[in-house]
Amino acid sequence: MPSLNHRRAALIAGVAACLVFANALGNGWAVHDTPVVRDNLAAHSVSGALRAAFSPYWPDTPEEPSAGLYRPAVVATYAIDWIVSGGRPWWFHLVNVLLHGGATALVVLVVGRWLSPAGALAAGVMFAVHPVHVEAVANVVGRAEILAALGILGAVLSARRFRRAPDDRVARLWFAVTILGVAFALLSKEIAVVTVVILVLDQALDTERSARPTGELYIAVCALTLGWLFLWRSVAGTYVASTAAANFRGLSAGERLATMLPVQLDVVRLLALPLELAHDYNPQTIPQRTEFGGLALLGLLTASSVLALGVSCVRRAPAAAFGILTGVAAYAPTSNLFFPSGIALAERSLYLAVLVPAVAVGWVLEWGLRRGRARAVLLAAGALVAVYVGRTATRTPFWKDTRTTVIEGVIEHPENFRNHMWVARVSERTGDSARALAEYLVAGALFDREPLPVTRSVPLAIAMNRHRVAISEARRMHEQWPDSPDMVRWLVEAYLSDGNVDSATAVAERAIVAAPQSNQVAQIYLAVLGRREAPEWRLLLARARVDWLGLRLESAGRRLDALPGILGYQSLNREWCLDLETIWPGLLALRPAMADTVAGMVQSAGLPCKLPDGRG
Repeated sequence: MPSLNHRRAALIAGVAACLVFANALGNGWAVHDTPVVRDNLAAHSVSGALRAAFSPYWPDTPEEPSAGLYRPAVVATYAIDWIVSGGRPWWFHLVNVLLHGGATALVVLVVGRWLSPAGALAAGVMFAVHPVHVEAVANVVGRAEILAALGILGAVLSARRFRRAPDDRVARLWFAVTILGVAFALLSKEIAVVTVVILVLDQALDTERSARPTGELYIAVCALTLGWLFLWRSVAGTYVASTAAANFRGLSAGERLATMLPVQLDVVRLLALPLELAHDYNPQTIPQRTEFGGLALLGLLTASSVLALGVSCVRRAPAAAFGILTGVAAYAPTSNLFFPSGIALAERSLYLAVLVPAVAVGWVLEWGLRRGRARAVLLAAGALVAVYVGRTATRTPFWKDTRTTVIEGVIEHPENFRNHMWVARVSERTGDSARALAEYLVAGALFDREPLPVTRSVPLAIAMNRHRVAISEARRMHEQWPDSPDMVRWLVEAYLSDGNVDSATAVAERAIVAAPQSNQVAQIYLAVLGRREAPEWRLLLARARVDWLGLRLESAGRRLDALPGILGYQSLNREWCLDLETIWPGLLALRPAMADTVAGMVQSAGLPCKLPDGRG
């Protein structure tokens, strides 16, 4: 019987990863698979993927605005899969499973630097079967996590080859492979920004001195990362602010920390004993917290202890140190402890963080073998693997299709407002408007600071002639977000649907006074004036304001040219002040002589208009 070595251990662990996720092949398109893969033309051909190479990963649609994501490498793999399979979902799932097997094999080879084949195999098997991986492997769009991990771990292995290269020619080869691995990881998922940290950590823990200087390699990786940051910011980064997690809506930086520090307890639980899982951690699965309480302190102590444990293991147990510190680094970009991200917590984002428990198990097994306690350690590790395998196998069908995910999600976590939003959207698409409206209202009640339910419930209530419901919901959210043009629009629409033009006008007028430079508010105001059959002069100024704020300067100027003719037979009164004040910057810039004439007329009429630049 051949003896166990690291390559055989990697093969065994990789096969184990594929076997435990084999039932994922029965899954179809679930939740975000639909817009990102099934309905995304860029993911259906290589030419489409190339055309979308400088476009955000998330398609920008009215229902789902684009997030701040840039992952062209992932889209390219979707395109290849689509060509090969003709769009059959089982093939996409097969590729995910095989990729996970490959990532698991790389884990074994990476940690094999410090662990024996048996210890590395134990770490690989734990990584392979961990239930937290279900979201990344069993849901097609989770592929981004796996591809990023492949790039990062591959870069670690090739950087080692570079450090030990016998000559410059071989060194240049592995230098290039390392850079390609980093680039692939960066173009697969944003967390790869920490790859340089992981490469430095790997060298610092390596007991074998480098045969050559590594400064140039790290400079190249840093330069590549900075170039990627610029590219990401140019293509998709502008969407980041608008896609921050709902958990942080309206919170200060301190309040965000008060919310997220208790979540570190959930992270430790998910890595250690992930029996209770969730596909969504929006409020109130993770509640908003505005005060630094006992749970926040406990979360801070827990996170600090994990980091301190990793540092303390550097000399005594470098394998454990690598697992802990790499896991911490991979989780940091989405931890929300340093800056807000688009998620509060997601199991898929813990893909590489599973190195923490996986390497710990491998190290403990090796320790047990050295101390003559192999049987006890093997029994304990085997029991844990059995629990993990069972939970993974039962969790994988959760991602069978959108309907299954939505129904199971709301059953598991009825406190989560987003789960009710999903139920409402599915109900709306199947024609059950009454159920959809009820679920939108439940979502709004569960998390009353989130405007998203109102943007769905108000138009649906209007379409169903439930005007009082529409007005109540729109008014509730407008009171919380009075400066939001969207909330102004929905409240105006709700009033207009009920025939209450006066209330709609009052809301629009208050909004345009509060935000005179908002083109969206200007368009809302113009729409209200059109509904109430406002005087010609008022419509003229409102249209000129929309053109001015939309930078259609020539059109705005032509509209203003008609103003003297209207003024010739109109008597000025207080009603003119609002419209003159909000168009005044445009009038001064485009028609300064006319502005002087109008200012004189306002002064002669004794109107209390507040015209800037000392006029009126």
